[in-house]
Amino acid sequence: MSENTNDNNLNQSEGFSSLFGFLMSIIGFAVGVGSMWRFPYVCGTNGGALFIFTYIGVILIIGIPLLTGEISMGYVTQKTTIGAYKELKPGSKWYCAGYLHSIVALSVFGYTVPIYVWVLAYIYRTATGFFKGLDPAGIANSFTALTGDYKTMFIFAIINWVVTAIVISGSVSNGIEKVNKFLLPALGVIMVVCIVIGLRVPGAFKGVAYMFKPNPSTFSLSTVSTAIGQAFFAIGIGMLASMIFGSYIKKKNENILKQATIVGTSILGAGIASGLMIFPMVFAFGLQPSAGVGLTMITLPNVFNYIAGGRFIGTLFYVGFFFAALSSSIGLGEAITAVVKDGFNLTRKKAVAVVMACSVIIGSCSILIPGFLDKADIITSNYLLVISGLLIAIFVGWVWGADNFLDAVNIQKKWTRIWLKVSIKFVCPIAIIVIFLGNFIKM
Repeated sequence: MSENTNDNNLNQSEGFSSLFGFLMSIIGFAVGVGSMWRFPYVCGTNGGALFIFTYIGVILIIGIPLLTGEISMGYVTQKTTIGAYKELKPGSKWYCAGYLHSIVALSVFGYTVPIYVWVLAYIYRTATGFFKGLDPAGIANSFTALTGDYKTMFIFAIINWVVTAIVISGSVSNGIEKVNKFLLPALGVIMVVCIVIGLRVPGAFKGVAYMFKPNPSTFSLSTVSTAIGQAFFAIGIGMLASMIFGSYIKKKNENILKQATIVGTSILGAGIASGLMIFPMVFAFGLQPSAGVGLTMITLPNVFNYIAGGRFIGTLFYVGFFFAALSSSIGLGEAITAVVKDGFNLTRKKAVAVVMACSVIIGSCSILIPGFLDKADIITSNYLLVISGLLIAIFVGWVWGADNFLDAVNIQKKWTRIWLKVSIKFVCPIAIIVIFLGNFIKM
């Protein structure tokens, strides 16, 4: 990739048409599989209520400050990730961190393809009554069979790749911004409908109690570590997109902290709403909340089989799930495309072709090689993403400098400055290091 800083000015022509477009795009990126798929099963395997309360604290105390710093790097420089590092710390090697952010983003963009495929397949299967008459074992076996049905997997993978490529091939305002202005409100409506229907099922409020009534016996240090990891995964710290989207904000003197706060609270809302869609129905039918991926792909089809209108409700749920997943996919795809486009001085369409080719290669490995998805997720989420987030915290807090960062984004209130400075310089790095050490030390 070219190190010419002029190459990193190319995205100056790109930009969101409105602040609402920016918010819809970054919230769409952040909500995705992190909140719709990962949050419920991580919550289910970590005891429910106390995990949720810890997660809320982590988002507010750590997630929002660090997200503010990452968005600000792009906003202040108006450049993609490598150019942002070069401008904020000229002559240093810190721009190399931009390559790590890009690798993390491309990795997630590629290896998560099977999740999108499963959801697309489940939209079709639920709508056509595929699961009707299957018992729990039959549904579980059908999911296992799907993962080995490479013809079906690739048919849906191609659909996902084509849709993603079409969206990010447009300009920022006509591509990702326009799509997310539709997807996010539509997803919100679908989630509300599913929650209301689910809460009307007899016994559903056991699931609500599970989510909001603390059980101290389920709490441990690993709960804290897991909550921190989930917060970083959901927000996408170190995943490139937030910095890139920040560079697309053209309005001067924007309140970046306010926007990061809206994003953070939206992620909290999406995670809790996802839980409210799933746990009430799981408990109403005496199923296990700790079923992991089975919570959506194996457990819930059983629920939809046994409730009135289950085919419609289930189809609606998986359509909503795909909307969230697609928002994440196009957010990551847009961010990677911006880096490739500016770094290699390519047109947008050529950059999209390069990015999608890489995604097809990585995604094909994830589909064809047993265990590839799990191993790639562990390496990326537990190691690369953690290091990537740590580098941003250190750079913003100590290299660019907390005071320079706060001045650059016009944060003047004394106590707000103190909170952000302490969080970014000390709390965030320490928390990230704890996550990283937690991968080696059983807590």
